[in-house]
Amino acid sequence: MLVFLSDVHLNDGSSGETIKPTAFRIFAENLRKLADSVSPLEEIRLVLLGDIFDIIRSEEWIAGGVSVRPWSPAGPAQEAVVTKILRGIIANNQQSLDELLALGTCAKEKDVSFAITYIIGNHDWLINRYSGCIKMVQAALGIAPEDNVSPFPTELFAPDYKAFARHGDIYDEFNYMGNRDDSSVGDAIVIELLNKYPHETMRRLNDLVAAGSVTKVEVDRIAKQLKELDNIRPLLDAPSWVLMVANKTESEAARETIKKAWSDCVDAFFKVPFIKKKDKFLWPDIIDLLQVSLQLSSHLSKKTLEKIADLKEKWFPEDAAGGYDQHAFAEPRVRCGEASFVLYGHTHDYLMVPMDQTPLPNGLIQDKVYFNTGTWRKTWNKVKFDPANREFVGWHVLTYVAVFKPTENGSYNFEVWNAALG
Repeated sequence: MLVFLSDVHLNDGSSGETIKPTAFRIFAENLRKLADSVSPLEEIRLVLLGDIFDIIRSEEWIAGGVSVRPWSPAGPAQEAVVTKILRGIIANNQQSLDELLALGTCAKEKDVSFAITYIIGNHDWLINRYSGCIKMVQAALGIAPEDNVSPFPTELFAPDYKAFARHGDIYDEFNYMGNRDDSSVGDAIVIELLNKYPHETMRRLNDLVAAGSVTKVEVDRIAKQLKELDNIRPLLDAPSWVLMVANKTESEAARETIKKAWSDCVDAFFKVPFIKKKDKFLWPDIIDLLQVSLQLSSHLSKKTLEKIADLKEKWFPEDAAGGYDQHAFAEPRVRCGEASFVLYGHTHDYLMVPMDQTPLPNGLIQDKVYFNTGTWRKTWNKVKFDPANREFVGWHVLTYVAVFKPTENGSYNFEVWNAALG
């Protein structure tokens, strides 16, 4: 049995809440029940399909005295920051990790092997840059160390299961720019905008509290809402979230402060040398989209709003799969028939798409299915029927996909568990 999950985004506690151990306990209990039902069960192999340890989403990058960023050259200063963040993530989520490791006991009771495979995504790619960080992850997950430390893979092909998996970020031009060992614009958005904006807003709002223009109770409520900014999907809806927070604020001074702080932070973001370089030499269309989309829509002309809509349609198709099902169907192992199942994460949206059926020489039919393993984070989504008021609805989600060998579970090839708590 091969079990996939992704986008858990365990963090060090500095930038918003991390998922609670209860979710891992529920997952472990369900997996034990699934293992009981599979007959015969040959193995339990857990595949962590990227963005499990979130190195990018940490305020350590903007702490005083820190001058390096993910896009800085590799070196001792950067390694120190990455190591500190990773150590904090493991300490902050030890109970959750213990629940995963306890699955080994379940496998032992059933006299089958248990293993964890770690696949790299776009929020944990820096782990692969430093051997010490690789060893820390191996130790935290009970992965047997090798004599020669090797980077974690970016994809997995399991021929016994006819399954091919990757995180999926390579199809997102905001978060992958040609090399998974290099930084992307997405890293800069999180660190230089989404992490900095709440801090800058709170600094200004606290000045208003001191002046008596707004109450501390209201400021605390605003702070809680702004912490959710990184959970907005798609990311280009972030300005709508900012406007929603502002519009629900009673104090006019606070409303204007929330909006002005965003505009100032966006302006500062585009002055970051890393972003200016990408705009000039490599990815002008991507930066162009960001420059218009990150502005508050209440300040934009009709012509600019139409331009945003055109650019969004180009880079973010409106269909549920977002174009990822087409990438899945184009995977070489699918085209040649080696893989029946393709699994991606990254989008935070669970999905299951029937791609194709292929007649086989023995008279059987090969079903080809694409799965997206969703996320374990809370997601906020803009309402469909009244988007003009910039309202969002949020819920906690948890998804995993289990794939079976042909010899493992009779006629059943896979099982999906998808839950939401709103």
